[in-house]
Amino acid sequence: MARREQNAEGIVEPRHGYERYVYSGFEAVQVFDVVYGGHFEHRLLSAKKRSSMEHQRLILGDMHIDSGRYDFPVVAQGAMPRDLICIGMVVDGLECARYNTRDIEEDDVQLYPRGVELLYHAQSKSRWITLTLPQATFQQMAVERAGRPLTIPRGGPSTFRMQRGQCARLRQMVDDALALARTLAPAGASPQLGAAMGQAILRAYVDALCAAQVARGGATAAAARRHHRLILDCERLVLDEPVIDVDLVELARRSGYSLRSLELVFRRAVGMTPSRWFANIRLNGVLRDLIAPAKDCRIGEVATRWGFQHLPRFAQQYRQAFGELPSATLGRARAHGLGA
Repeated sequence: MARREQNAEGIVEPRHGYERYVYSGFEAVQVFDVVYGGHFEHRLLSAKKRSSMEHQRLILGDMHIDSGRYDFPVVAQGAMPRDLICIGMVVDGLECARYNTRDIEEDDVQLYPRGVELLYHAQSKSRWITLTLPQATFQQMAVERAGRPLTIPRGGPSTFRMQRGQCARLRQMVDDALALARTLAPAGASPQLGAAMGQAILRAYVDALCAAQVARGGATAAAARRHHRLILDCERLVLDEPVIDVDLVELARRSGYSLRSLELVFRRAVGMTPSRWFANIRLNGVLRDLIAPAKDCRIGEVATRWGFQHLPRFAQQYRQAFGELPSATLGRARAHGLGA
């Protein structure tokens, strides 16, 4: 748990602390706070009742380290904090994970400006680590270590290609800090130890980034940005329509693409057709409502609200995605007294 300390003069010291949560089964769809100050919706691509998600957070003054581990395919859609920068790296599952439809290479680190949108998409098991902090704190350390602030490209996330082995060293340092903090919980690290850990980690990140090269990516990166924007725009259009059978021809026309081009973009960017992607969004909406049901919750009404008109077909799709019928999900939630 995080805590605040007062020194002998009664002055409040920076917070230092550690939090760890493990979510099993379908609980991940209820988790939104995985990057400090940001907000992310989790969507399960497929999951079993024994699936699990682990989230760890280490608080070191005005710096926050978050680590998320999934043992199932997942989509995390949301935005980074509005007043902080975030430095992220995927440390397991590189071959199956993408950010904003872009592939992630070994020794890549992503720098996310304040408030930027992020689509994290992993087709299998994966793990990521983020460091979130005020930009002024980072740049002050950059001036101390390199004699100049780090140039942060504008307009969206930037990929930095680290020198070989640097990502592994950063991961090891973060994992050591998380392990130490976990042994000290729930009391937490002393202000002195927390400050020393924070400074060591910040120095390591700054040194690695100042020695890295910005991965421009050229046409590939530009295409990934367009595809990410297209997917977000299509999602907004689709969710405004209360039907599951989206008119893809009309959707393509409104987005400025041919139907074939739209389907190719989705297959290449997220590994599935537009219809399956949109159906998955709606199925996760139903799942979220059934896990925390209203007192008078009725499966048919929930399904209809999320655009499913043919209830037997809906039940079959739900079972294919989540391994059980919607009635089983709702029954378990009620048995545990969940919801309103």
